[in-house]
Amino acid sequence: MKFLEKEIEMNLESYITDLCIRSTYERPLWNQEILMGLKKPGWNYIDGCMFNGLLSLYEENHNDKIIEYIDHYISPLIDENGYIKIYYYNNYNQYTEEGHDSDPCNEGKVLFTLYEKTHKEKYRKAIEFLHKQIEELPRIQGNFWHKEKYPNQIWLDGLYMIQPFYAMYEKKFNCERNFNDIVYQLENCFDLTFDKKTSLMMHGYDGNYLDSKEKMIWSKEKNGQSKIAWLRACGWYEMALVDTYEYINQPRLQSKLKNLLQITIDGLMKYKVKNTDMFYQVIDKKKKAGNYFETSGSLMIAYAILKGCRLKMLTKRYQEMGLRIFRGVLKKYFYRGKDDKFHLGGICIGAGLSASKTDRNVGTYRMYISRKVVQDDGKAIGPLMMVLSEIHRMEKESV
Repeated sequence: MKFLEKEIEMNLESYITDLCIRSTYERPLWNQEILMGLKKPGWNYIDGCMFNGLLSLYEENHNDKIIEYIDHYISPLIDENGYIKIYYYNNYNQYTEEGHDSDPCNEGKVLFTLYEKTHKEKYRKAIEFLHKQIEELPRIQGNFWHKEKYPNQIWLDGLYMIQPFYAMYEKKFNCERNFNDIVYQLENCFDLTFDKKTSLMMHGYDGNYLDSKEKMIWSKEKNGQSKIAWLRACGWYEMALVDTYEYINQPRLQSKLKNLLQITIDGLMKYKVKNTDMFYQVIDKKKKAGNYFETSGSLMIAYAILKGCRLKMLTKRYQEMGLRIFRGVLKKYFYRGKDDKFHLGGICIGAGLSASKTDRNVGTYRMYISRKVVQDDGKAIGPLMMVLSEIHRMEKESV
């Protein structure tokens, strides 16, 4: 059974192949922040989205050229001691440029497969290095800080960056000793950020909210939640749930993750817009000026639904919802440009909170809808490939 038209599937494969072929380390065409000069080339979570997307295709089609491509790109970034070369170290071999950070673990997820397939010992050492970084991240109420430079803050983004990596490490190298901690952090983040009135999770939590001198300007005084339900933040969290579940094999903990996915997906489905099958950038403000349908978050939710169905976290009735979201994104934002190449548009370049106590724009509706909208960025292309891999699996199962 075909869940995607053959022509569309061929166009998507052409789009992905073309991006990979024309990209270089200095100019990865999937990383708009590097192309715009906002970031330097190197180890980063956006490239991580791209490589995790490619890896999801590999896990479905076993095309060794994908492993060769990722290995060719990543290998020069890691020395023989497992040090990721864009990091800066003090005498204790700790990352010191901006302190410990959740984001680098996203690219680190591909190291497990690279090590398994290439047997390069430096990949094993790099896994240990990244694991050490997250072990040393401070915590607030049991959850890792998002970044060391953002004291006592939890962002939904960070749950996706760290928890699947953490789960993989526990599964492969630590006898599953910390599975309880991983699931606790996903549950606790839900408890701290879920807004019962909207049935949505807010972007972040400020553990300083009870201290008037330390409270972030973006957090609510009553509970420390940020004030906006940002689509991509919710998408990060949904992906964290399904990708972590894949490695958690204990029924009691699996049940907790299933429950979290069920509640949060049902909450999100209240806001899917029927005529597009997409979600707004600020999910619950569809009638507010400046709001728009956003690609990356919509694709993340589609992926979480389809993978959740495959892993039996969700019932099969949700499958059509995931497919409709994917088709809606392609209909609105996937197109052939004047350059005769395919492009994927409607992608928010990024939207963060901060450690600011004075910038009144941080965490506001205006901030989220004023961020630059770009095309062809890994934060959406990665999930696009993940959805495509799930569809391929569905098609095989239906034969």
